[in-house]
Amino acid sequence: MFKIGKNSPVVSNLERQPYLLSINAENRIQTRLARMMHVHDDRVEILQMQSGHGVHIIDGKEYKTKQGDILIYNAGAKHEEFADSENGMDILSCAIGNVCIKGLAPNVLFPKKYSPVIQNRGCYHEVGTLMGMLHTNFLSRSPSTELEYHLLCSLLLTIREIVMREESEEEQKEQELGHLIQSYIDEHYIEDISLQDIADELNMNQYYISHAFKSTTGLSPMQYVIRRRIGEAQSYLLNTDKTVTEIAYIVGYNSASNFNNAFKKMIGMSPQRYRKLWRNQP
Repeated sequence: MFKIGKNSPVVSNLERQPYLLSINAENRIQTRLARMMHVHDDRVEILQMQSGHGVHIIDGKEYKTKQGDILIYNAGAKHEEFADSENGMDILSCAIGNVCIKGLAPNVLFPKKYSPVIQNRGCYHEVGTLMGMLHTNFLSRSPSTELEYHLLCSLLLTIREIVMREESEEEQKEQELGHLIQSYIDEHYIEDISLQDIADELNMNQYYISHAFKSTTGLSPMQYVIRRRIGEAQSYLLNTDKTVTEIAYIVGYNSASNFNNAFKKMIGMSPQRYRKLWRNQP
């Protein structure tokens, strides 16, 4: 992890040589004082929560933070820090300048769509080791600039890889959930199904279910239910002689009137007219 040369393909993602602006161990007495909203354009800041609890607000989003969390402030990110009023926080923080990643603005480690907070204890030791070595080197009487360079490259690219990997894994989980919801709806769409029914069945929050499903299909769960019902109804209208009322109940509507309204809204004409239009084709 630490043997990264300047010509390494990993380091080649860094277009310039980063340098350490500062690295500080902040204790609970210091962090009890709230740090109100501010922003930096000349650096990337990395914080490691070594103990305690706090609330960090980054670009307007609130994160409840705790021991083991890693926070990253890209240039331009507005941030505020509030420690737990009783216990405070112990934080190791560093500021790094001249960070240039290909395709990104200066001092931006990853695009905004990625989370600026890593809440994965498995990464704590790896990142903590790098930051600890940086801190020790910084405090030494004769700090090594060569060691600092290698540690900075390792730290920046390790964090970048963790953030992007976690986001990719989260997207995969979300997609799997989306497909699971889709399968459930396909099996139950003719029933009197609601978003709450789906949430209860999967033991999940309604908001998260809606978000995951829309991310996967581009539709809300209830929009999908309607499209499934109307799509099946079209097949019955074209391929059977069942009445509109019969079809309405088959595809899950509790009245012909509700079915007619939904069909007309979706297709632009009544079920009767739709059937007549297609059956009169030569």
